[in-house]
Amino acid sequence: MPALTRGPLPARVYWVRRLLVLGTATLLVVAIARLLGGGSDAASEPDAGAQLVADGSPTAAATLDGEPTTTTSARKPGKRASKSQEPVLAQPDGPCADEDVAITPKVENAVAGRPVQIVLQLRTLESDACTWRVSAGTVTVNITSGPDDIWTSRQCRRAIPARDVVVRKAVTSNVSITWSSRRSDDGCTRLTDWAYPGWYHVTAAALAGEPSDAQFELRTPTAATITKTVTPTQKPSQKPSQSASGRPVTPGQGQSASPSGAVEPN
Repeated sequence: MPALTRGPLPARVYWVRRLLVLGTATLLVVAIARLLGGGSDAASEPDAGAQLVADGSPTAAATLDGEPTTTTSARKPGKRASKSQEPVLAQPDGPCADEDVAITPKVENAVAGRPVQIVLQLRTLESDACTWRVSAGTVTVNITSGPDDIWTSRQCRRAIPARDVVVRKAVTSNVSITWSSRRSDDGCTRLTDWAYPGWYHVTAAALAGEPSDAQFELRTPTAATITKTVTPTQKPSQKPSQSASGRPVTPGQGQSASPSGAVEPN
């Protein structure tokens, strides 16, 4: 059977075919673009979420190219952070030189007639830390009132007990001594007079060191207030005398109404 030959188709058929091909290509391009765009968004979301941590405090983190970026830290400041901020105290490397120790006296709440505490604040001038022997031979403390010498540790040497103290340059080391609030004499006896209330100066110095002065007030002691509670007592009532018959005796009934000379209680 001979093959059938077809003539040229109408132009409308060709336009329909072209539109179908063009529409199919457009749909393919849109579908591929959506697939690529959705994958990049999904990949970027975990990275953005990974930068957010529990507490929201900013910290610095390094990226792949070495530039720092701002992220957050999940750790909250606690005891470790506070411990890291505490200064590390220097350790003593030997004995202190006497001229390297500075002493600053301090007196608070001093009351006349009572023991007074004097705080000696020790600090080194050059060495970071060293060990120093505090004693009556290395420390001198004087108390004066104008030109009047009131008390001195040279006469009362027992007021400064001997002890070894670590002295540092960064922080002070405190040593306390006690003044009896009396004047001192050669034997440091208790027969001397009490210091009167008023203003005084205390001076302290290390051996071969510069003295340091501080002013303080010796206040008047407050008298104790004694409150006595009086308990009221009930006064006994006076009863009339009775006759032998048991009846009360009244004036005009067998007895005289004139006073007998006895004094009745008020």
